[in-house]
Amino acid sequence: MQFSLTELQNEIKENAQKLLSEKVDLLELIKKVDDNTRIDNELWQLISEQGWLGLDVPEEDGGLGFSKVDSSILSEVFGYYMPIVPIFSSGVVFKQLLLNSPSELKNKILPEIVSGTKIGSFGIYENDRYEINDENISTVAENNDNGYILNGKKSYVMFGDTSDYFAILAKSEDGFKFIMVDKDNPGVTISETTSLDQTRPMAEIILENVEVGNENFMFDIQEDIWNKVKHISISFLAMEQVGGAQACLDMSTQYAKERIQFGRPIGSFQAIQHMCADMLLQIESAKSIAYSSVRVDSDDIVELEMSSSMAKAYCSDVFNKVSGDNIQVHGGIGFTWEHPAHLYFKKAKSDSLIFGTAKSARNDVSRLLSL
Repeated sequence: MQFSLTELQNEIKENAQKLLSEKVDLLELIKKVDDNTRIDNELWQLISEQGWLGLDVPEEDGGLGFSKVDSSILSEVFGYYMPIVPIFSSGVVFKQLLLNSPSELKNKILPEIVSGTKIGSFGIYENDRYEINDENISTVAENNDNGYILNGKKSYVMFGDTSDYFAILAKSEDGFKFIMVDKDNPGVTISETTSLDQTRPMAEIILENVEVGNENFMFDIQEDIWNKVKHISISFLAMEQVGGAQACLDMSTQYAKERIQFGRPIGSFQAIQHMCADMLLQIESAKSIAYSSVRVDSDDIVELEMSSSMAKAYCSDVFNKVSGDNIQVHGGIGFTWEHPAHLYFKKAKSDSLIFGTAKSARNDVSRLLSL
């Protein structure tokens, strides 16, 4: 498999790195987190103007028609700089849900998402379990003459208090389905909640007799559509984890060159050298498996699930380990709020819990191997 980037992909990466390096300062990011900034509106507008949100959207749907690999490179760069923008929740997950929805709904909402004028998110889970069944999903969609009446509560909704639309997973008499809800629908209550990763704010959504029309139906979960969307999103998340891990390594090596102890840089000590070398080895392996997952044909559901689950398991472990080692290299300063190392450490833990844990991903790989 070809892993080297094309000239176009290198250009996409370099342009994204240039823009975010100029607009995202990690010390300023700490201040924004301290002030409970829920979204960086100025940067989000700038990202929208770049056309990045429509990079992998087909031209017939109003996008630029680039490949999934081209777009995933942006996730790697966003993982490196960690801006407070809904690039994953709106620009990946919600967008993929729309792309696989009926044409009427897609044609109405997708242009707003691609242009960045509106933000979308998803409400799936209601507790700390990641299984979709009657025990864990209690949100109900009752059929009426015009569409559905929704009642329930959704937790862990990314950028929920700054989003305009929500793809809500609810159970009905004929199974689980995704239904789109507007934030302004009567009966929708949105509350801020505390998030481990403060660069990705969370919210809770309560639905009380929320009425939506049939045109808001997205798709039934019994179909392979959700499995496809979920694992495409996981592969993008793996790219983000790779970017975050690379930022930790760069931070560690730079500090090891500058920090003087016993009259010489700490990078000259074997303990630090071995730690950084191990970080590099793990990250290079993570890059290989992450890039492999985004290059898989999305219509090959089994291969897509296998590759993304492997990437989820390995990249989650690597990001957690490297972000922890980054703190160790920095010593005492790495444990303080004033240093950005803790932001990567918390993001690593948070990312490893999105759409299931690394353990559940390994279980999925085992299940697929036994088919």
